[in-house]
Amino acid sequence: MWPLPTVTPKFATWSLGGGRPYGCAADKCERWHAGIDLTGAPDGALIIAPEDALVVGIDRGWSEGAKAAFLRTNTGLFLVLGGFKQGSHKEYGITTGQQVRKGEKLGRVLGSYGMIHLETYEAEQRTANSVWWKSEPPPDGLLNPANYVERMVGEKGSLLQARQRHEALKALGYFTGDVAGPWTAASTEALRAAQQALGVGVDGKWGPETEDAVQRALAERQGCSADGCGADEGGAVGGGGTDAVSAVGRLGWLVMGGMAVAGVAVGVALAVRSRSE
Repeated sequence: MWPLPTVTPKFATWSLGGGRPYGCAADKCERWHAGIDLTGAPDGALIIAPEDALVVGIDRGWSEGAKAAFLRTNTGLFLVLGGFKQGSHKEYGITTGQQVRKGEKLGRVLGSYGMIHLETYEAEQRTANSVWWKSEPPPDGLLNPANYVERMVGEKGSLLQARQRHEALKALGYFTGDVAGPWTAASTEALRAAQQALGVGVDGKWGPETEDAVQRALAERQGCSADGCGADEGGAVGGGGTDAVSAVGRLGWLVMGGMAVAGVAVGVALAVRSRSE
C-alpha cells in the first residue's frame, strides 16, 4: 500500500545508489543513496503502514530535523520510512513493539523534509538502517525498493538493467549466458530471437515495443493477464500469507555485489543527504 494516501505518487526508480532528485558532485559525496524518495509530501501529510508489520522503532533520529520509523513486516522485510514530524506518532498511539496493520496511521510528514525516504532490507534481526559508504559495497541485506514501490501503485516492475534483461530473456528461454555479465553480442542475439518470437520489430534494441512484449510474455508465463500481475493479485504487497519474494513482485529478485535487489537500474551518481544509522 502506498504509504502517503493524500499524496500523488512521485518517485525515481533509479535513485538507489545515486541519480537521486537532488544529486551531488562526486568529489563532495561520501555516501550512496540507500533508498527511494517518495517526494511531494506537504507538511502534515498522513503516513500509513504499507503492510502488516511490527514497529521496531519510532521517532528515531533521521535527517534535517525529521524522524524515522522502522518496521519489520510479516512478509520478511525491514522497512525504513524517514521523514516523520517529531512526535507525530503519538497522535495515533503508535509505540515500539506494537503490531500494526496495512493502512494503519503511523504519523505525519515534516514539511521542511517534504517526503518519505524508503529503504528496504532483508529483515533477519535488523533494528536500524545502515549507511552505504561510497568506498564500500552495499550493506548486508540492503534491497532495492523500486519494484516494491511500483507495485504499491499498480505499476509493472522495471526492466532497465542489463542483468534484469538477461534474467527476463533467460526466463523466457532465449538467453543461456551469465545473467550477471555485461551486455554482449550474445545478449543482442538472444534479444533478436525474443523479438522475432514475440512478433515485434527485430532490431536488437530494447525499445518500448520490446519492453511491452517481454513484460506481457513474463506475465503470461506466470499466469497473469496481458496487463501484468497487478498489485491486487496473489503477490500483492501486504497481502495475507505472502512471502517476502512474492510481496515485491513476480519478476524476481536480482543480485548485485552479493546482495539481493529487486530489479531496477542502479544509478552511478552519489547521494548528498546525510542519513542516521
